[in-house]
Amino acid sequence: MAKEYNNIVVSLVVVVASVAIATLLQLIVGDVPVELFRFPLNVIIAAGWLYMIIELYRARQRNAVARYLLSPVASLLSVSIVVLVCVIMGLQRRPAVMSFPFAVATFFVLTQLAMVVLRGWRNAQGIRWRFIFNHVGLWLVLFAGFWGAPDSDIMRTVVVADYPTDEAFYEDGRKTILGYEMQLNDFRVEYFDKGTPSLYEADVLIGGDKVTLSVNHPYARTWNEDIYLTGYEPHGSSVSCVVQVVRHPWKWPMATGIVMLIVGAVMMFVQGPKRQDI
Repeated sequence: MAKEYNNIVVSLVVVVASVAIATLLQLIVGDVPVELFRFPLNVIIAAGWLYMIIELYRARQRNAVARYLLSPVASLLSVSIVVLVCVIMGLQRRPAVMSFPFAVATFFVLTQLAMVVLRGWRNAQGIRWRFIFNHVGLWLVLFAGFWGAPDSDIMRTVVVADYPTDEAFYEDGRKTILGYEMQLNDFRVEYFDKGTPSLYEADVLIGGDKVTLSVNHPYARTWNEDIYLTGYEPHGSSVSCVVQVVRHPWKWPMATGIVMLIVGAVMMFVQGPKRQDI
């Protein structure tokens, strides 16, 4: 009882101190300068962090920090943070990962979850596959989103039929050159009875390839670049389309994590709950 009480006190201290420090940094510095941690610096830091976690786990018998991270109270705090982060991400259009409070919270969850995975990936009966699919899957999604944020780029450009363009703009207004040209060939729109658009799609020439873009159906130009049709603006007999270019080299680790979570959920549904998986 005294041990659990101490863990609760430690959690409260950790939460209050982390929130205070992160909020202070946010007020003084502003958002996290993620552009400073682009590849390869983010990979180097992540590798060093993973090494420290492994060493911390190896010293769990004599290290108070390791014992706390493996405690039920820390796990409850971690789950609470995940739920809160999901709610915040669902309510905000601006990437929350840019803020210090979000970064600190995600870093704690990743560290605590990594420790749990190291402890529980197998037991006396062998490898716990369901545990691995659920926990490692969640860890991969968070890991790719957190450490991959510096390498992600979101840009927008306006595509018209009159002339090609190779320019795009970041959310902060900075201009960049895409490295290929885009030009509108054709545009189609369908309407509901009340006159609001029900479907619109555009035939766009992208780097010499004829591509049809529609809402929620991006074109994968490369393994790490997707192009979305996000809007349009009529101009008499012509139209201009708003196209969003998303470059995310870490999307495949994230996709792997999502697939693992789905497999883990199916395994739990088919096999039913097991005490050791909780």
